[in-house]
Amino acid sequence: MEDFKNILKWLNNEMTDEELAAFRKTDDYKLYKNIAEEAKNINLTSVNETVALQDFKARIANRTKKKTKVISFRRNFAFKIAASIALLVGLTYFLFNFNQETLKADFAENKSFVLPDESSVTLNAVSQITFSKSSFKKNRQLKLDGEAYFSVKKGSTFNVETEQGNVAVLGTKFNVKSRENSFKVFCYEGSVAVSHHNTKIILTKGEGVQLTKNNQLVKLLNPKSSAPLWLNNESEFTEEPYTEVLAEFERQFKMKIISESVNTKVLFTGGFNNKDLNSAIKSITLPLNINYRIKDNEIILSK
Repeated sequence: MEDFKNILKWLNNEMTDEELAAFRKTDDYKLYKNIAEEAKNINLTSVNETVALQDFKARIANRTKKKTKVISFRRNFAFKIAASIALLVGLTYFLFNFNQETLKADFAENKSFVLPDESSVTLNAVSQITFSKSSFKKNRQLKLDGEAYFSVKKGSTFNVETEQGNVAVLGTKFNVKSRENSFKVFCYEGSVAVSHHNTKIILTKGEGVQLTKNNQLVKLLNPKSSAPLWLNNESEFTEEPYTEVLAEFERQFKMKIISESVNTKVLFTGGFNNKDLNSAIKSITLPLNINYRIKDNEIILSK
């Protein structure tokens, strides 16, 4: 039972420095570490337990073969491996499914939350963050899908992971936008480190960065405002493809836009109010001489 508690605390990053040092000196630490590393490679989001276990055993076997050509298994050692595999895979599966906190903002809404470390985050429409509930104070790491504004309490490194790039800070205020065709980071206070593949850029107050179509990070000038305008229900765009403007409109108003006869590749500069439908649709159609009509929950655009 004591071994079980120690393994659980280790997997959950809850050990003190002294406990971790002692755990690393145990005879079985290398075995646990080896199994835990392989367990991470199992796709637990859509796990088939039988297939996953077979795949996991194959990984362990392959890794073991690389270390030595001749291996003699004693019964007690084989039992220890089998028990460890079952325990660690089970714990990893449990922690993945029951220790994850997901915070969301739906269509046509912004939502603010206070994180376990007392940092705050505001999510733009159709956005979410996911993090470990129990270990977040010690390991400040989360995943973002969408757009969010963070006000981070000073402390250990605060990491924001997205599909397109990562952001690391100590204590600051910044905005991250990670949509399907857009990745932007703006710093409003302190400094942030933005990384994409092997490229890393440091931003200070008043600076931003954008991922281009060529997969390159380029610096941008930050607006003079002290926070992103969407916090005040205003969406803004500077030479953005019209298709991204329409996508943001759909998120803010939970409406479907049909634009088959309109060139959506044209670049748009402007904005709209996220709470006033009539004003918003005029703001994005009049500058481009686009006609529109509203039918139920759809907006049909035409030239």
